[in-house]
Amino acid sequence: MRKCLSILMILLMAGFAFAEDLTVTVEQAVELAMQNNIQVHQAERTLASAERSNKYSWNSASPTISTNAQLQVPLMENAMTGSKDPSFSVGGSINVRLTPSLYTSIKAAQLQLEQGQITYDEALRSVELNVRKIFYSLLLAEQNLETQKRSMETAKRQYETNLAKYNRGQLSELDLFQSQVNYESKSPSVESQENQLVNSMENFKQLLGLNREDNLTLKGSLEGFEKFNEENVQVNLSEISAIKKMEKQIESAENSLLATKFTAWGPTLSAGYSIGAGQTLKSGEKFGLSTHSISLGVSIPLDGYLPWSTGALSIENQKDSLETLKENLENQKRTTQLSVENSLRTIRQAQSQMKSLESTVTLAQKTYDLTQNAYNQGARDLNSLKSAEDSLISAKTQLQSQNYTLVNAILELENTLGVPFGSLSK
Repeated sequence: MRKCLSILMILLMAGFAFAEDLTVTVEQAVELAMQNNIQVHQAERTLASAERSNKYSWNSASPTISTNAQLQVPLMENAMTGSKDPSFSVGGSINVRLTPSLYTSIKAAQLQLEQGQITYDEALRSVELNVRKIFYSLLLAEQNLETQKRSMETAKRQYETNLAKYNRGQLSELDLFQSQVNYESKSPSVESQENQLVNSMENFKQLLGLNREDNLTLKGSLEGFEKFNEENVQVNLSEISAIKKMEKQIESAENSLLATKFTAWGPTLSAGYSIGAGQTLKSGEKFGLSTHSISLGVSIPLDGYLPWSTGALSIENQKDSLETLKENLENQKRTTQLSVENSLRTIRQAQSQMKSLESTVTLAQKTYDLTQNAYNQGARDLNSLKSAEDSLISAKTQLQSQNYTLVNAILELENTLGVPFGSLSK
């Protein structure tokens, strides 16, 4: 038993030895995610695969090379020569087949790489957006928890003051009991928020690729985003990821249509070279060439010109699909513009409400301070003080939440526009 406990202690000490104390800003958190996040690593492998395919996209024009060797032992005399001598032969051939689809194959691989790059950039921005949103949501949770803790500490001090008054005979037992209940009732809420914050922090560490044993501290603030200036917003549709992706889809559809036309109408060129040599064993025959030839050919499909053929129908269907993609692109442009306008309205509303909430917090703080002074002098009861305190906590929480709403709206707008995160709030 002692041996098992010793081993357990060693393992625990080893775990603590590898734990790190990390204090990160939002930019450092993003950097950690770019280095360690699983989604980022998967996106990198997908892009590397597209790069390989593009690098060797010409491989359909690679020649086919083959060689052969044959040993033939007759089991009966040759009817023509009367010989039963075995024979040996070797040969080889090179064949090349060229089609118009070679161009579209190379173009398709290039377009796939460009689409892969867009998808890769989207994956990185998605991870970064997620990191930034969670980072600021954790800051909000920490601020709300700190507000609740301060409220509990104030209630504790009030209870201790009342206890001293009660011991001196200056306060009734009922008032003492009310202050005790007010203090103790705050503990479950604080404990619940602490547990939620711990769980959220563990999930955030997983997003950053950190160990569970690492102690992570966030360094930052929700303030400063009110400096957002709408005049800095420039809508450049050609830089928006969703539109760039749809444009590449249209290019791919056009290239696929061209490939189908090549298949239905285009000629196929072929060239080949073959050589063979052999000899009959035991007869004294010298080893010499048996075949030596070059072949050239061209094949032109004719059924593709018939309007009811498979190729012709496929061409018409692809034209319809291409028109649909173009309509979707125009619709996406309008949707993007509406999304930007909605984000701007949300930001304006958040800025306006923050100014109002700041005044509310100032008023609530003054009301609470005056009520507390009056309570200490016996001019107000505990319920009045509790009501003033609840109003102050509510005002602070609403202000902090509205601040996060502003941060979130700015991040969404930056993501829609495809601009660097943080650039619109500087």
